[in-house]
Amino acid sequence: MAGHITGGPDRVPTGIPGLDAILNGGVFAGGIYIVQGPPGAGKTIFGNQICFNQAASGAHALYVTLLAENHARMIEHVRRLEFFDESVIPDRLAFVGAMQVLEDEGLKGLLTLLRREVRAREARFLVLDGLITIHEKASSDLELKKFIHELQTQAALTGCTMFLLTSAFNASQNFPPEHTMVDGLMELQTRMQGRRAERQLQVHKLRGGPYLNGLHSFRIDNRGLVVFPRLECLFVAPSLSDSADGARVSSGSEVLDELLGGGIDRHSVTVVIGPAGSGKTTLGLQFLSAL
Repeated sequence: MAGHITGGPDRVPTGIPGLDAILNGGVFAGGIYIVQGPPGAGKTIFGNQICFNQAASGAHALYVTLLAENHARMIEHVRRLEFFDESVIPDRLAFVGAMQVLEDEGLKGLLTLLRREVRAREARFLVLDGLITIHEKASSDLELKKFIHELQTQAALTGCTMFLLTSAFNASQNFPPEHTMVDGLMELQTRMQGRRAERQLQVHKLRGGPYLNGLHSFRIDNRGLVVFPRLECLFVAPSLSDSADGARVSSGSEVLDELLGGGIDRHSVTVVIGPAGSGKTTLGLQFLSAL
């Protein structure tokens, strides 16, 4: 969907510059969202930026990793970014490693761990880094769907909004089963424009409300991710409605006036477009003559 409409009260801002404008105010509380992209696309920064933003607002957040870099190395990398605040760790932002539980107890054990940690820490935001590992661990698509379903139930009961980070899937697999079940799907990618690489973000899906469709540029700098919504998409709806006062003015052609509902609005600007010889000048002279 395109167009910018003010979001409802159940929207939760991500705090990422530009992204909330694309999401029409933010994500929905208690929803589950997949953030997908190849290595180096910015998924880890995305997840940490959201968690630190929530912790800065006073909420509790939880960052859970599977097969990802260890927490010390990850924190060392994001420490250089402006959103990093060591004082919120671990009271308002906790990092939990869950790979061993997934290996020993499978998807059921991972669900138990997530349920326990979310409730114990009263987390309102959860980032699960490594959905591709869960995808590989699941014995079937059905088991993976059951995992997502249980996660949705948990999110709804606790009001915890969840982001699942994953690498890009094989292009031959058009619709991974979890894509059909989650509330939203965002993709981070890098495309070559000649010799220049450009980072782009696209929201493929957002249940429950409108969003700004298509590709939007973003960059990673000292602030983390900064997204730039496309201007023609952001301002597709005018901020003020056009209005005209007084009687309509004749265009100089009775037939055209009839098609226009009585003529041209007074105090308005009308553009007449057409190829050479189509009659633009003649119509202009008719308009002046009628005046």
